[in-house]
Amino acid sequence: MSRTITDRKYLNKAVRSRTSWLVFLLVAAIGAGTLGYFNVTGVVKELNETYTSTTGEVVSEGSIRVLTGTRRSRHYEDRRTVHIEYAIDGVPGSGSAVDEDLQIGESLTIWVNERNLDVEIEEPTGPEFWDWAWAIAMPILALLLLWGFVYSVRTSIRLKRFTPEGREPDFVFALQNIEVQAGKGRKAKQRTFIFHGVMQSNSIPKRVGEKATISAVEKTLPPAQTYPPTFTGYYLKPGKEGAEPVLHAPELDAWWPATLAFPSDLEMVSTQAEKPKKTD
Repeated sequence: MSRTITDRKYLNKAVRSRTSWLVFLLVAAIGAGTLGYFNVTGVVKELNETYTSTTGEVVSEGSIRVLTGTRRSRHYEDRRTVHIEYAIDGVPGSGSAVDEDLQIGESLTIWVNERNLDVEIEEPTGPEFWDWAWAIAMPILALLLLWGFVYSVRTSIRLKRFTPEGREPDFVFALQNIEVQAGKGRKAKQRTFIFHGVMQSNSIPKRVGEKATISAVEKTLPPAQTYPPTFTGYYLKPGKEGAEPVLHAPELDAWWPATLAFPSDLEMVSTQAEKPKKTD
């Protein structure tokens, strides 16, 4: 059996096809990180704001144009504003607030921001639920996207550097049947081949005899009228099980990357998720 790759065609195709995915992950991570930064700093800023309560009087009214509506129906609307005068410890001040009901000459309790002297006509309550939710969710999403980017870069590098020289196959996969799935949407013409079978041998002892599925996108898969009954597989990190091994079929004289999954693992996760919690 040849342990030298003479044609890296399908491996190189896989590396190139991952480039757009890497760019997407990086841009998404930067975007989520930026939003997370502004959400967190906004919450921190709001938590640190201090207000002084006092009595104010409406002395005039005006209007302000504000952008409103959904993303598809954005438009400007005029909103009524009132100008309020007040005094704190004998020091006079004034500010404006948006309101449709307050009348000129009316007195009311207001809260004055000690940092920027903005006037609030309702008592500030600090960050709301969605402020906290976004401040927590966006940084977590950014970290997950960044982890996915790093993992994908590492996988691409290992695919590019992969060589079977000096190695024994990590597993032998016995093919039982093939399922072909059509793509969806813009990728309707991009078919995925799913090979169902059993692990005839594996460097991970518990996997021997276990059912497994190996899937590959058609453009990174060598064409064949009939696929051989067995494939040999190599984990990208020798001896360490991975979800994206490199497969070899001597009959096709081809090496290609694939995605490896074990139905038993998925069933275990599903069972644990459905297991009812004990109640006292």
